[in-house]
Amino acid sequence: MKKTLKLLSLTLALIMSVSVLAGCFGRKKGEPPVSTSDKRVVMTLGGYNVTYDFYRYLFHNTKDFLSNGDENYWNQEGNDIEKVKEYIIDSLNDTYAMFALADKYDIKLTDSEKSYIDSIIEQSKGTMSDEDFEKSLNESYMTEELYRFILEIQQLELLVYDYIISEDSGIIFADDKTVKNAVNNDFVRATHILFIFADEKESTEKMALAEQVLQRLKNGEDFETLKEEFSEDTGLKGNAHGYYFIRGAYDNAFEDTAFNLKVGEMSEIITSDIGYHIVKRLPLEEDYIDDNLEDLRSQYLTSKYYEIIEETQKNFKTEYKDEYKDIKLDSFK
Repeated sequence: MKKTLKLLSLTLALIMSVSVLAGCFGRKKGEPPVSTSDKRVVMTLGGYNVTYDFYRYLFHNTKDFLSNGDENYWNQEGNDIEKVKEYIIDSLNDTYAMFALADKYDIKLTDSEKSYIDSIIEQSKGTMSDEDFEKSLNESYMTEELYRFILEIQQLELLVYDYIISEDSGIIFADDKTVKNAVNNDFVRATHILFIFADEKESTEKMALAEQVLQRLKNGEDFETLKEEFSEDTGLKGNAHGYYFIRGAYDNAFEDTAFNLKVGEMSEIITSDIGYHIVKRLPLEEDYIDDNLEDLRSQYLTSKYYEIIEETQKNFKTEYKDEYKDIKLDSFK
């Protein structure tokens, strides 16, 4: 439910500063730690080039993600090229901040990671004919080289993430006392009744159902009982604990609502990217925190990692090339 796309993670699931750069052996100025051979530059972020092929890939996948294949989406107010660019820049900033951290801590893909990437590509090829493999790449708006590049980004991010959160690096402190204090001060516990819709017709039907359920709740019926009957969030089926989470974990609408509610308070119907929600904030439970400390530690470490990513982005200078300024909704055909 996270609003910020983290687009690389989403699309991968579907198919499965300048001085620092200058000192990197074997790389030309502007090249990130992993790259393709495309020399066409759409923009630069923090001194790194964003190439045409990568931006095109993000552009098409972002458009598909936002519209869900419905071209009428672009006729609605606010659904325009600027919205697409906003989503892409969020994704790019995260990725290129990770590149900057990789250079800062001298983190590179090892031969083992490169061999692993080779094996993934060969496995992909082995499951289909050459023609079908090429068709699959085209449908995902990529070439085989770009496919490798996306996999390299994924592997490099795992290395950077593991290093940043590791105890040996000393970058983040996450002992038991620190994590427990963070949970009690920065986490919220919430549950919700979720109504998912895929199109406008279903949206109308689900809103009517959500309104009925909300009225039943206001009439005094038990939240947990109605949640089990109506909610489409499978992660909460049989789960009365709800979710414990820190800022940045979920869609902004859901997250903001949960944090703004008082303990025991229930929301009106809210809308997120995935559907309608009726949210209820629950009290933190010390026994649950003790029993699930490792999961909560993982959340805490991830949130701290993204704080470092965001802090790294603050030093970025962005330069837009002429090609970027001319991008329209029908570009990159």
